[in-house]
Amino acid sequence: MFIATKNPSSTQTSRESDWEVGVRRTTQEGRLLALGPAPVATGSRAADINAWVRRKTEGWLDLQNGNLLFGAEFSLMFLSLSLLTVMAAVVFTLEVGINLGRWDWGLPLFVLVGNLLISLPWGLYMHFLGNKAVKETPPVRLNRQRREVAMPRWTEGKDFKLPLWNDTVAGFTYIGVLFTIGWALTPFMNEYSSTEYRNSLVLEGLVLLGIELLVIGTYLFIALRLKKKHDPKLVYEIYPWDKLVAYIETKQNIGPSLMATHTVLTLAIPKPDDPESALAAASINVGHETSGLAQWECIRRFMEEGPEACPDPKEDETLAHYKAKCRQARKDLSLLPWLGKKVGDWFFQRYLAHIITERRIKTLALKSLPKELDTWSAPLPKEQWAKPSEELQILNLQLTRAYERGLRFTGMGPVSQWQAQYDEKKQQKRGRGRYQARVDF
Repeated sequence: MFIATKNPSSTQTSRESDWEVGVRRTTQEGRLLALGPAPVATGSRAADINAWVRRKTEGWLDLQNGNLLFGAEFSLMFLSLSLLTVMAAVVFTLEVGINLGRWDWGLPLFVLVGNLLISLPWGLYMHFLGNKAVKETPPVRLNRQRREVAMPRWTEGKDFKLPLWNDTVAGFTYIGVLFTIGWALTPFMNEYSSTEYRNSLVLEGLVLLGIELLVIGTYLFIALRLKKKHDPKLVYEIYPWDKLVAYIETKQNIGPSLMATHTVLTLAIPKPDDPESALAAASINVGHETSGLAQWECIRRFMEEGPEACPDPKEDETLAHYKAKCRQARKDLSLLPWLGKKVGDWFFQRYLAHIITERRIKTLALKSLPKELDTWSAPLPKEQWAKPSEELQILNLQLTRAYERGLRFTGMGPVSQWQAQYDEKKQQKRGRGRYQARVDF
């Protein structure tokens, strides 16, 4: 679904008269520094502090946060743990066989089956949880040719609970399936007088397991399809770039024995009927107000000056960057540190993790986006590009010159007051110049 948000009316604008660039507000949780609407220059260096820039083209920029690489490494760690435990069981069996002359492969088989039933499901669960997180955090897209912002939000879904299903039932179901699998495999670990009797036990266990999986699979398939119809739907709100609300908020969270300070940069579209509330918003932790200004300047310069003025997306999560990093490490490190690094790379399966992360960034994250977003993002002929207002261009030029003379955005105050003082000083200079000219005449 694709929704274009109408511009706020004049009455709503008057209610926002105390909110403008440079304004500082004190809230119950901390303080705010307004950066928009009216995306004026801040004089800060453009920098992508926390890798918020995910994709960049000539026409649009995607902002999407989240440490996707860490999530992939964490899920693949279960694979390494499974391999290590199976290898340990094999080594133990070989040692016992060499010392006692008796070979019993029951332990490695038991460990292998245990990993397939426990470690593998948990690893897959973490993997699909990471995929779900990518789908549920769609990017914010800024289109510099249209001078518009596409902000994602989720519609309110209807409450829907799976019938006869909760965490307790899920736990008992999982244990029941494990018990049935154990029943089917137990005959292989015991000696029976008749092979036919053993095979009959195995067959009974497999039939029971098949019935359980069929019933559970059918139930979950139907139930999840019903749940999906009631889930929130992703929609994109289209809003003018020049009216986008942006601010840096510094919060102080006070606990029993600790006080922590968090600083976030927020982009928001205000509700048409309530400008103090956000219809859609996106935030990123920037750590400090100076870093927030650098992150905002990165976004602003892309929209105002072009893609060459904005840093490129970081390649830390790409496979090519990982390979280059490994080659450089081989040159820089001695043998033992390099071997230690390779052990760590293997344990977290970093090669495979980079492949999964790159797929999530290039394919999975874009797959769930509405098709209308692609149409909106299509390049326009240059004569159809939206242009900034003349007032904004003049203001940015004045601010840029003032920054060169030592003005700091953080100490500027409301931009309207600064501009009024600037115009007043300019008129005074003109007046003194005319008076001096008359005296000389």
